[in-house]
Amino acid sequence: MRWTLVTGAAKGLGAEICRQLARQKLAVAIHYRASQKEAEEIAMDCRNQGSVAEIIQGDFSTLESTLSFANACIEKFKNIENLVNNVGNYAIGSASATSLVIWQQLYQTNFHAPLALIQKLLPSLKETAGGIVNIGTVGVDDVRADTYSTAYRSSKLSLWMLTKSLAKELAPYHIHVNMVSPGYLENSIDLPKEMQQLPMGRTAALSEVAALVCYLLSPAGKYITGQNIEVAGGVKL
Repeated sequence: MRWTLVTGAAKGLGAEICRQLARQKLAVAIHYRASQKEAEEIAMDCRNQGSVAEIIQGDFSTLESTLSFANACIEKFKNIENLVNNVGNYAIGSASATSLVIWQQLYQTNFHAPLALIQKLLPSLKETAGGIVNIGTVGVDDVRADTYSTAYRSSKLSLWMLTKSLAKELAPYHIHVNMVSPGYLENSIDLPKEMQQLPMGRTAALSEVAALVCYLLSPAGKYITGQNIEVAGGVKL
């Protein structure tokens, strides 16, 4: 059996990605950190759609705990075909106003954890000629000075460079690597006060972002690699 691992999958976007993958009848490995009940509910949703789904707990707050999770994942799910790096932390603040601790935490969850998982799962991904989707943020293609969420954007910019580099490196193994970058989502914590401030007058539905992730992991998306595709409704154009 070939598995698709989705990190941060108990709630929000990760949960919706799992549901849509299940509709494609992909076997889903649902990662959670503390929300076991919610993860079990998502697994049941996936099974009710005729898919195979299992949950797995993991903490990405340190390199050691991330590697421990990766080893457990390899042991439990022998053939991992796809990886969706959805888990991530967010922080608002300028570069100087963000503590070094927060900088370190953001880079650990948003960059080092995805990198560690990719490196550990690479033998399986090569064997299955699989796919990787990293979840980014709107605007990473247009690098401008940022004083609103500097550390967060910096970590996602690093993830974007990793995405492009891996796409080139792994293309000979037929592994495709892409980034999907949402703008304002329906569950974003810092929505504008008025929806009219957004170009389309609304946020993105989680289902819209999940649909793109699932397309990139479908047979139709296997020749797409090294791309960052925004689901942002024109934000930051």
